[in-house]
Amino acid sequence: MIIRPILPIAFLLIIFAVLIAITVWGVIRTSVGRKDKIFTALRLVIIYILVLIIGLRPMTVDEEYEFSTRNLDVIFVVDTTISMWAEDYYNGNRIDGVKKDAKQIIDDLAGSNFALVTFDDQSHVVSPCTQDLEHVKTLLDTLAPPGYEYAGGSDMSLPYKDLESLLLSSSRKENRKSIVIFMSDGEITNGNELTSYEALKQYVDSGVVLGYGSAGGGKMKIDNTYIYDDAEGKEAVSYLNEDNLKSIAGDLGLEYHNMNSGSKGLNTTIDVIKETSKTVTEKEDGMEKYVDLYFWFAIPLVLALCAELCIFSIKGRL
Repeated sequence: MIIRPILPIAFLLIIFAVLIAITVWGVIRTSVGRKDKIFTALRLVIIYILVLIIGLRPMTVDEEYEFSTRNLDVIFVVDTTISMWAEDYYNGNRIDGVKKDAKQIIDDLAGSNFALVTFDDQSHVVSPCTQDLEHVKTLLDTLAPPGYEYAGGSDMSLPYKDLESLLLSSSRKENRKSIVIFMSDGEITNGNELTSYEALKQYVDSGVVLGYGSAGGGKMKIDNTYIYDDAEGKEAVSYLNEDNLKSIAGDLGLEYHNMNSGSKGLNTTIDVIKETSKTVTEKEDGMEKYVDLYFWFAIPLVLALCAELCIFSIKGRL
């Protein structure tokens, strides 16, 4: 047991001593009999002791705690190439749709572990698996386009190794399911062939591939300026490539949904994932949990005060 005083201990003891002194002095000056004086003093001292103990705030320390989680490792793979800033997703750009949908998935699957992989001209594990939902949401909010002058073109094969690493890590955990959420426009502009993701299918339990953009394409605005295509002699336009996205979905054994057509398909997939997941209660050591004990002393204090009120109403004194 430990104490966490609401005021400095010295100050509490001074108050306690002053109250005892005033009480003893007041009881001695009364004209009642000796037994009544002793009985009154004892009752009041007990009340003061209870108040002092509550003020010291006694607590127990429990280093073992329980928490409930879903048995899911949800891995977001998010395209952050410049094309994801194309303005053909409803009234905004594609990346805004990604952020909104990813946050909704996080809320729907709260209690899961979440990881975030992004890729532009390189792949980045922005966050390994964590249960800190707000941390992952903050990372999503900070997604920014790569510098246009340094961009090496879109390549849908870049996140393969990082996705593989996270899936292998998840597969080593007992009774865990690996969920992949792949979010992109499917565009490849660096001339490379799409790498097959089929070898990773064995590690994927569920998930979905989400496409952002349109066949008609959209212009990309960076720093309030549209990107200009010198080769074409006009403002650059990015187009949704559903063939690449459907290929990745097929390799991983997942469904594909075009998010410009609405979120109904995504919602259905997430509902199925929720229904097939399990809630696991786990115990961990090492994190201290403090439990207040003051209420054990507050109950007799309230009873003692009620008793004093009754005595005062009957005798007209304490």
